[in-house]
Formats: sequence, structure tokens, C-alpha cells
Amino acid sequence: MNRLHLIIIAALALCISCQGKRTASSAHEGVQDSIVATGVKNPFGFLEKLGIDYESLIANGDTLPTPSDSSDCLLTTKEQGALLKGVISSDFDISKDTLVYLVAVRQINDNVILCQYNHRRYFEDVYIATYNTDGVLIDVLFAGDHWDDCCLGCYLPDSKVLSIINHSQIYFIGDHEFTLTRESKESEYDINSGRDTITYYRAISLTYNIEYDGKIKMTMPEAEVYEEGEIRVWFSLEYKEEFDLMDDIYTLNLYPYSDEKALERWNNIGKKADGAPSELVEYYFFIYVFKPQPQKVLKWLYDNRDDESITLPMHLKFEYTQDPQSREIIDNAIIQIDDKAMRAYFKALTTEWSKEIEH
Repeated sequence: MNRLHLIIIAALALCISCQGKRTASSAHEGVQDSIVATGVKNPFGFLEKLGIDYESLIANGDTLPTPSDSSDCLLTTKEQGALLKGVISSDFDISKDTLVYLVAVRQINDNVILCQYNHRRYFEDVYIATYNTDGVLIDVLFAGDHWDDCCLGCYLPDSKVLSIINHSQIYFIGDHEFTLTRESKESEYDINSGRDTITYYRAISLTYNIEYDGKIKMTMPEAEVYEEGEIRVWFSLEYKEEFDLMDDIYTLNLYPYSDEKALERWNNIGKKADGAPSELVEYYFFIYVFKPQPQKVLKWLYDNRDDESITLPMHLKFEYTQDPQSREIIDNAIIQIDDKAMRAYFKALTTEWSKEIEH
């Protein structure tokens, strides 16, 4: 399955929308649901420590693409390099063709600033990052991709349409605590009567707390899942189980970079995945785990090299043998390893992988 096909599958199964910077639903009236500047102090002051003039973030329509929202700031290549190293990748490859918007800034306490970025790739990747007041990156949370409304549908007898609508929302429930909720609804629409009936509902909710030191922590070890009704758009239980597994894979992306158990969870889900879910593990693990934290991943793999149940090297091998750009990224990460024995271990491993490329 080629990469574009895989991305399409992921979008169909997992596409979501977000209103993190918009008005909250009626169920959360009175709750501040925006990641916005609190105005207590100047939350943009840390940008000066990075050599960025805040006024330069105001996009000029004559020379820069129009931001997605009037309040969004399009980052120049200089600003991308200063802000996004360690967020999207460990050594962010800035490009004049890369569109990254600084969507919102929120001051958490006297020492911690939170930023939200939208990175335009195939879809719209959203990141939440914390910095200290000197502009040093503390922690990152990948908060999802394709944040636009999405609807999948099929026609039924008797002039009815069955569709799935996915939706996500971020809202703050305190000064430093927020939730990320993803909802999926299956709706049966009667063309004749105009009546819309919800036949299936599923919600996955994760709660995060920003610690005083700026680390992002999940307040519960697992996501809360609520499900009601029986989904019908998937035509067999076997396919439904595959969809659930792909959804679990996607949810793993939503763990903070500082989470010490994330790699173990990725390894465990890799044992279950086969076919399309396996390729989804390979794609998401490389893009959203390895690229921003290659040294952390390599160290974990090295420390667990004698464990025969480890599956992550296999997924890394897939990227190495299938994509030249991924191969270069992995090779560069290995060169930067300080420990000689560890560096030699991975050099020998990639040498074996390279033999498969030649054949």
C-alpha cells in the first residue's frame, strides 16, 4: 500500500474537527475553551528571547499567504526554526513552502507559556507546546490532524442516507487543565422528511494538566471512552474491530512527548496490528514519535534490544527501506548518538537493512 493510500485510509477512519479556539458547545457554557492570551502579563515576551519581533508575525497580504484565521500568525522560515525545533522534528527542516501558523498563546504561570501551532501538510496538524520565559521548549502534545469537519456516507433504501460525522474539541477546565474530546456520530438522514436521527455515538476524552514546570501530563493513564448504539456503516464485525484498532493507534499520538510509557504503548499496539493498522503504526510512529524525538526512541530501542517481543524496530525498518527521505532522517539521528556502543549497534542494524534495499 503506498503512502498516499495509507493517509487516505487514516483520514477516512480517523478524520476529526476541532474548535479549540472557537466557542464551546452549550454543554460547556461558561468554560474557557480557547487557548488564548490571558493578558496577565505579556505572553509574547519570550519570543524576543528567540530573536523574534512579535510585530513580524502579523502577515502582510502582499507578500505572504493569507492566514487561516484573522487572528492566526503565519511564521516565517526564521521563526519556524526558532520555535519548532523539537516540536515537529528534532531538527526542523524549515522551508519557504512550509506553512505553520501560530494560532494562540496562553500564559500558564510566571514561568510557562503555551503555544498552539497549525502545520499545513497533507492535512492540518495541530501541536500544543510549552516554553519557559526564556523561550526554551519544555514539552509538546500533538493534538491531531485534519481538524476540519468530515462526513462519510452511504445511501440506504427508502431515501435514507447513513453518515458518520467526526468532531473534536479542546477546552480549558481550569487555568492549567484542559480536555481533548473526539466524538463520532452515525446519523440516519431521511431525505423525504428531513429528519436526522443519531443511531450511534462514540466519544473519547483525554484530560491533561500542565505542571508548574511546564510538563504536560495526562491526568488518567487511559482515555475515557463512551459508546452508545451499534455502528452500521462498517459491514462486518471484522472490519469494525480493525477500525477500533486504528482508532486506538491514532489515540496513541495524543500522548505528550514527555510521557515515559508512550513507547511501551506503541510497542504493545504494534504486536496487535496487521495489514492496514500495521502500516498506520509505521506511519504515525515515524512522523509523530520518531521525528521529533529520535534520540529518545533510539535510546529506548537500545535499552530493550534483548527483548524479542519488541516490535518497533520492525516498523522503523519499514520506513528505512521504503522511503529515501526517512532513511536519511534515521541515518542522521544515528550519527548524532554520543554513546559509541549504541551508535555502532544501530549502524550495524541499518547496514543489514540496506542489504534488503539493494535486493
